[in-house]
Amino acid sequence: MTVPVLEIADLDIFAPGADGPRQLVFGSSLSVQRGQAIGLVGESGSGKTLTVRAVAGLLPEGFGTSGTIRIDGQDLSTMTPRALRDLRAHRLGMVFQTPRAHLNSLRTIGDFMTEALVHVAGVKPSTARARAIELLDEVGINDPGRRLHQHPGELSGGLLQRVMIAATLAMDPDILLADEITTALDVTTQEEVMAVIADLRTHRELSLLFITHDLALAGAVCDRVNVMQHGRIVETLNAATMRQDATDDYTQLLMSAALDEVPPIAANAAAEQPVISIEDLRKTYQVRAASGAKETLVAVDDVSLQLAPGGSLGIVGESGSGKSTTARVLLGLERADSGRITVDGQDWSVPARRGKERRARAKIAQMVFQDPYQSLDRRQTIRQCLTESVRVHRPKVAKEAVAARVTELMAQVRLDEALLDTRPRALSGGQRQRVAIARALAADPVLLVLDEAVSALDVTTQVEILTLLDRIRRMTGVALLMITHDLTVIRRLCDHVVVMRQGVIEERGTAAEILDNPQAEYTKLLLDSIPREGWSPRRRRLGRTKSMPTVTRSTIIPR
Repeated sequence: MTVPVLEIADLDIFAPGADGPRQLVFGSSLSVQRGQAIGLVGESGSGKTLTVRAVAGLLPEGFGTSGTIRIDGQDLSTMTPRALRDLRAHRLGMVFQTPRAHLNSLRTIGDFMTEALVHVAGVKPSTARARAIELLDEVGINDPGRRLHQHPGELSGGLLQRVMIAATLAMDPDILLADEITTALDVTTQEEVMAVIADLRTHRELSLLFITHDLALAGAVCDRVNVMQHGRIVETLNAATMRQDATDDYTQLLMSAALDEVPPIAANAAAEQPVISIEDLRKTYQVRAASGAKETLVAVDDVSLQLAPGGSLGIVGESGSGKSTTARVLLGLERADSGRITVDGQDWSVPARRGKERRARAKIAQMVFQDPYQSLDRRQTIRQCLTESVRVHRPKVAKEAVAARVTELMAQVRLDEALLDTRPRALSGGQRQRVAIARALAADPVLLVLDEAVSALDVTTQVEILTLLDRIRRMTGVALLMITHDLTVIRRLCDHVVVMRQGVIEERGTAAEILDNPQAEYTKLLLDSIPREGWSPRRRRLGRTKSMPTVTRSTIIPR
């Protein structure tokens, strides 16, 4: 039998604690053969990321391990620090879930893409740049030459994740450790990226350890799937037959929580006076082309939409489709070139300039962001965070009334009051997002804008948060504008759907009409790209003018 590229045997991981080491991972064992894809699935806090970080040598300071980790039969615990560095530089590639936290905002994408090629592999800068362009194209990034001149702040989360994947593949690793690499990607880009990795597995014999909370995706792209709960691997299944073979109660719970099994909710009747009315919205940016010259990028073009009070509207589309730009212009974070925006009967076409006007608008519309850990102040306790929000919008309320409102907000988002004196780092991803929602509700807004608010959450937590939002909407009458790339999320939460592509609206209608009987070819592509039983990723980017190259092992990386 061939030696596995990666073998983990009886891995225990311990975190430091006031009363001694605290065990977080218990006796985990798995192996990955050359060219094989192994999935590791489970909810947040199950131990998936800790396991893969132990392989990469990236556990937090003070953490300890026992057990064995081998790469091509080499026990990592017996290797010298220099040998470990060389192995991790050339043999292992790791892609993280939050690319913005791992990219230097002061350096260009080109710097990031070529750094390892030039300084580790010894490749000429011109060759490294050509390779970077090739890799960015492979992962579905249009105009890659221009992207090399941009900084991370100029790219969306989905584009940054693709940059991270491309940069990791640049060193031609033997095994790719992929930690939730698709959570920030729209379904068509997810399919493109997974198709690229499938090609690498075929032509380069790349091995893959794929950490995800998406069971459908893991089942479609992996050979075997390990299910992890509370630090233990509770079940290992053949990916192709895991729905039929699963016997563990936890595995069956994860499968039953799949959002695509929920029917679309019934659409509410439109009110006479919409809470949002956007007419003929247009927004352009001046961007730098590959040549270095400035050119005009049309981000939003002639967009019109309405949202009724208490209604829920989803705007879906790929990264760069203009959905987040539309939301940012709506809230005054960007200024439109032309068009009219009316919110709660007020003209918001021009962003607010004075503090008093900004606070008045914030009381009407609030935003919940994709990553609550980034949007919450990690120095504040939850009590301080919510108290501050209540005081901003109710400055003359007595101290006792503020405390009562904080308690009420915790109850609204179904969080235990015992968590009030904890900080964000002590909470799970789902709990942090509930805190972010509670903070937004402190203003008693008529509109919540949700920008990819559940994309980073595991499937069971997604269901909990979406159910919570729907319940809040029906209880308080707040309208929900959901910005998302995930059509399964739309199915669970939204009455109506607007599909955007390249800044324009391709299709609109009720959730049932769009999801069950789409008319636009682009919408059909989005739906066809959703992982499901019998699905496999294909390269079929809509509108691509040249064929994707066949990926072969790179000849520019010395081995």
